[in-house]
Amino acid sequence: MPEKTIPSLMSPLPGLQSIAEEYGVVVVGGAFYEKVKGRIFLNSPVIGRDGEVIGRQPKVHLFHFEKKIARPGNDYKIFPVDGFKIGVLVCYDVDFPEAARILTLRGADLLMCPSRIVRPGVEPWHQYVTIRSLENRIAVVAPNVYSPPLFTGYSMIVSLREDPKMKISHPRMNVFKEQREGVIVEDIDLALHARLRKERFADRRPETYVWN
Repeated sequence: MPEKTIPSLMSPLPGLQSIAEEYGVVVVGGAFYEKVKGRIFLNSPVIGRDGEVIGRQPKVHLFHFEKKIARPGNDYKIFPVDGFKIGVLVCYDVDFPEAARILTLRGADLLMCPSRIVRPGVEPWHQYVTIRSLENRIAVVAPNVYSPPLFTGYSMIVSLREDPKMKISHPRMNVFKEQREGVIVEDIDLALHARLRKERFADRRPETYVWN
């Protein structure tokens, strides 16, 4: 049973639900503060094509001032969408490799990373997103806020291509570089990523990944 949330008067959720229903698309609604059972979380809602909320991923790793406002989430959720599964890394969560790996091991086919990255942090953020894609053999969709001068966008989608001869995977980075609001469209071969992921994960040795 979904947890009851209390949206604020300024909550963008109703508008996002209307967009999802009007255009018949799935929306991952960034992240904003919501009250759940008297506690405030920084939630990223996943909204279905019918405008209904499928679920919410609370931000697990709170950043600086956020710790004074919200409670951190304690779990990484998988959301079934149109026959495949997505996981959500909320902004700073992408900095921690365990988060992306847990979502991938739980069966995510695609990772979403809605972010609010300031201009000086865009380059390292791009590196984090790209590395998460490579190490998990999974595509990552990473929209960023555009509100200059502090937030200058540079949203990106990272997917993989394979060198069939050398069996090496290379990142394909589609970055929105224009200084305005906009849209990135990318065809992602989920079957290719699933095969690459299966092959890579077959070589994992979890028994060695322990420490005292």
